[in-house]
Amino acid sequence: MKTFKYVAGLAILILLSACYEDKGNYDYHEIDEVTVKGIPESVEIDRFSRLEIKPDISGSIFGNDTSKYSYEWKIADKVISTQKDLDYEVSNAQGSYTLLFTIAEKETRVKTFVTTKLIVNYSTSSDGILVVSSKNGKADLSYLRLDMPEAKFMTMFYNKNHDEPLGTHPRQLYQTYVDGASAYVRRYGGYGIKLICDEGLVQLSNVTLDYMGKIDKNFFLNYGELYPIPDYSSYVPEYMNSIVFQWRRTPYGSIMNDEFLYVIAGGAVYVISYERAKKPEIFYSNYVGEEGQRCKFSPMMFVTGRKPTPNKGKNLNAGWTTTETECVFDENQGVFYIFSSGQLTAVDPDVSFPGYKAFYGEDTYQMGFCFAAMEKEGKVRFATFNTESQNHIVSVDATEASPSGRFFMLRNSPYVYFNTTKGIYKYNILNVGSGISPAASDKILSLEDLGYSKEAVISDICLHRNEKKMVIAVSRYGDDEQGKGDELKSDIVEVSLGGAKPELLKKYVGVCGVKPLVIYKYRTFARNDEYLVD
Repeated sequence: MKTFKYVAGLAILILLSACYEDKGNYDYHEIDEVTVKGIPESVEIDRFSRLEIKPDISGSIFGNDTSKYSYEWKIADKVISTQKDLDYEVSNAQGSYTLLFTIAEKETRVKTFVTTKLIVNYSTSSDGILVVSSKNGKADLSYLRLDMPEAKFMTMFYNKNHDEPLGTHPRQLYQTYVDGASAYVRRYGGYGIKLICDEGLVQLSNVTLDYMGKIDKNFFLNYGELYPIPDYSSYVPEYMNSIVFQWRRTPYGSIMNDEFLYVIAGGAVYVISYERAKKPEIFYSNYVGEEGQRCKFSPMMFVTGRKPTPNKGKNLNAGWTTTETECVFDENQGVFYIFSSGQLTAVDPDVSFPGYKAFYGEDTYQMGFCFAAMEKEGKVRFATFNTESQNHIVSVDATEASPSGRFFMLRNSPYVYFNTTKGIYKYNILNVGSGISPAASDKILSLEDLGYSKEAVISDICLHRNEKKMVIAVSRYGDDEQGKGDELKSDIVEVSLGGAKPELLKKYVGVCGVKPLVIYKYRTFARNDEYLVD
């Protein structure tokens, strides 16, 4: 009986459905199946580099007519482009992300998705060329990593990714090592890159190049009150220099690091001692010179002598044995002094340079033999002296040199490199003792040799630590002091110094702004270009 009821019910349903008039719209469209090629499964890229992907898109209906689709690229739910071809400066922090590419057919809105794993690295932690320059009056950074032959300059990237600008009127760019070493970074953060500008002595991470505070009054107070108490109102950083005393790998694999940073500010000396396993220690010197006259130290200070410490068995050392004395110049008396254990001793009591200001000094190839450059009313004078043999100071006019130039002393021979706005010079410092001034014949390279017109000027130079090549910052801005406009008009040029004449290695055109400062940036401190992991 139950079976009969089920069969009867089914028959009724069939009759009812036959009486129903179907008025639905069944105008079906064929789905366009999209094929995407040219997008890798994963991409590893440096932060601030340009991510360029040009996918090849074809549809089963529209073929290669890419105008039939709309596009969207997203990283972490942020739309970074609505173009088919991706050209994006990666500002994301270090990490792993999902890059999502969406293709939507404009009529039906049917979507096709492609995902890629995006890995962002801090390329700035590698060896490279670091530049600070100005654009529209604000300082900014450009960077080139040197461990990849085909790497491109990351140009003027800092201010794009920070709320506060880097600074204004940069005057000195410098790298310290111990406070940038990996162990120090883990404890206190990396502070290895330093910049003097109108805002003070700014510190940047040697890993990320992010802002890490300033060496200012608060920095000093953080590590204890100095004595005598400085007049912090006159603390205006003018100059910095440092020496790594020790970078030793022990037989047990550990490394001991020790470095002094000298800062001249307001005519006084601030010494910051960095050790691998400690926080900084601060020393302050505001000495009174002879006859009670207060000293005003020029922006110049250096260790008077050093030599590499040899390896001892398994104890590998890339540091220095030094005289443990420094040289300073007092502008009030025009006297070179030896700075040692809290005492000032005149290098040569019988020689003074009234009205002069020292702007460069360095120890040389011979232990205790020193070279310095000073200027008076724009005219330069070179001086040499030996703190080990007590030789008198000798000096000579250097009309070919400029007080705005950079100087680099060779470690194993008596030569110094320096630049003017138009050329590079290599001068034998032994000529000072012979009364021979730098001459035009000492010029080894001019901007014309590099193909530049008369409007171009050399803004800065830096000698590579292997002393076989040099990087030159060339400005083509002319009278534009602020670096106005969108076009970057300063170049970075690398030249080889190995032959009789410098040879062009690479020229990077339009990578930085006006008045560029440049340094070779290294991951670790090492002597003679030897790689040393810390």
